[in-house]
Amino acid sequence: MQYISPGEVVAGGPDGSQPDQIKRYSVPAGLSPNEKFEHWRSWYASAIDAPVRLEKTERLVRPGFSPTALSLDGPGFSLVDVTNEPSSCFWNGDPGPSDWLVYFRTSCDKFSFSGRSEAVSPGTVRFFDLRLPGTFYAPAGFSAVRLHFDRELLGLDERSVKRLQGLADIRENPIMRGLILPALSGWQRSAIAQEMQRLQPVARSMMTALVSSLLETPADPGDLKLARIVAIKKFVRKNFRNPALTVDEVVAYSFLSRRALYYLFEVERLHVSAHIRALRTLEALELLAEATAWKRSLSGIASASGFASLQAMRRAIREFTGLSLSEVQENPEVLRSRSAELRKLTGL
Repeated sequence: MQYISPGEVVAGGPDGSQPDQIKRYSVPAGLSPNEKFEHWRSWYASAIDAPVRLEKTERLVRPGFSPTALSLDGPGFSLVDVTNEPSSCFWNGDPGPSDWLVYFRTSCDKFSFSGRSEAVSPGTVRFFDLRLPGTFYAPAGFSAVRLHFDRELLGLDERSVKRLQGLADIRENPIMRGLILPALSGWQRSAIAQEMQRLQPVARSMMTALVSSLLETPADPGDLKLARIVAIKKFVRKNFRNPALTVDEVVAYSFLSRRALYYLFEVERLHVSAHIRALRTLEALELLAEATAWKRSLSGIASASGFASLQAMRRAIREFTGLSLSEVQENPEVLRSRSAELRKLTGL
C-alpha cells in the first residue's frame, strides 16, 4: 500500500536516512463538504487491500467532515489506523487471502463481517477474512487499528483461519493484552521508520505466539524467540526499579532455565543482567539531570533507580559511560549525551 494525501512528500532525511514510512491522510483544505467526502471515498478505496466502497449515511455531508488516517507498510504486514466520519462501508469479498486483526477503539453498532452481523463494543479485538462479503456503519469518531498479515508467514491453513475468525473477542488473551495491544496502541512513534527491518520478524513472532495460544497448538520455538524477548524486556522495564529484580526473577517469570535465557539473549546487544543494569543506570542519570537533584542524596538516587547500594550505582555508571559518578555530575552535557546513548541501547 502506497498512499499519501495530495501534496505530501515522502523523502529521505538530509543525512540520507530512510524516509518516514508512516503515511498520513487528512482532507485537503478548500473543499466543499461533498467534495471532502468524495476525496475520502477515493482515498479509502485505494488504501484498503480489498475492493471496498464508502457511501454517505445522510444526504448532506456535515461541514466539519474531517476523517484522518495513518498507515505503515512493512514486509509481510501493514497497519492502518483510521478515525472515521459518518459513512457506510461495503465490500463484495476479495478473491485472494486477506486476513486482518482489528482493534476497535470505539463501538460500532452495525457490523457484518465474516458471515456474522453484530454490534462491536470498544476494545474488541477480532480476526477477519475479507474474502467474505461484509458491511459496517462508521459513526462520527469511529476509530480502529487494522493489522494486515500474511497467513503463509504464520503457517496458517484454511481450517486454522476459520477457527480464528470464529473467536468473538480476544482482547483478554494474555499475549494480546500484554504484547500486541500495546504495540497497536503506540506504533505511530516517529522513529519507527528506522526500525522497519527488525519490525517484521518481531511482528511475525508475536503473531505466531498469539495464534499458537489461541489455537492451543505448539509453535516452533524459533518462531517464538523474538516474542519471548519482547515479553521479557517488558517485564524488566516494569520492574527494574525494584532492587529485588535479579536474573533469577527473570528466570522464574520466563519459565526458562538460566542457560536457556542466556541463549535466548545471545543475539541481543545486552544480556539480561546487563539490560537490568543499563536501565537502572539510565534512570540514575536522568535523576541526576533533574533540576532538583541537589535535594536528593546519592544513596537515595541509587535506591530509586533500583541499585542495591551506592557502590553498585558507581560501578554501573562507570561501566556504561566510561566515566566516574563525579565526572558525570560535573558535566551536564556529557550526562545528557550518555543518557541518550543508553536510551538507544535499551530501546527506550
